[in-house]
Amino acid sequence: MVGRARKRAAAALADNLAVFAHAGYRESGRPDLFTARLEAPAGGRPLVLRMAPDGRILGGTFGLEISTAEPVLPATRGISARGRGVLKLRGLAFRARGRDPEGGRLAERLRGDAELAEALSQVHFERVRIEPDGRPVIRHMGGSVVWILFPPLVRPIPLLASQAQASARALEAFARAGGGLL
Repeated sequence: MVGRARKRAAAALADNLAVFAHAGYRESGRPDLFTARLEAPAGGRPLVLRMAPDGRILGGTFGLEISTAEPVLPATRGISARGRGVLKLRGLAFRARGRDPEGGRLAERLRGDAELAEALSQVHFERVRIEPDGRPVIRHMGGSVVWILFPPLVRPIPLLASQAQASARALEAFARAGGGLL
């Protein structure tokens, strides 16, 4: 079952690349089977798409993770974000990992950024995090592959063009939020 899920995840990445190509992005590299680098149209920021595995023996996902290719925020120990609101996203709670004063200040700044909150409210994400090197990562709901062992099932979840564009706008909002901090 995992082998079928891996094959479908590779195919899903190709589908996701086609959606981003429709939005004007161009593939510029493939470091591995589940990762692709994209060049943005009209001087935009390069992105990385990655089908990231997550799961256990009885099931899991290959979730589409969309990130900037380069850091746009200062280095920290990493920051996680959790959406607030049950039916409608009313904001995000950013939290620094461990005892990290710099990360705490950055999390506070991101928490208060209205433009970033609005941009992320348009994205159907599973999780948001900021890598220690300063790259924001959106683990998207669409563009992913879900697999379960009982009953045996491998199901792709398509990525909509509007969601690809909303994700790219949200990553640009992260870059603006970090403007002058690097």
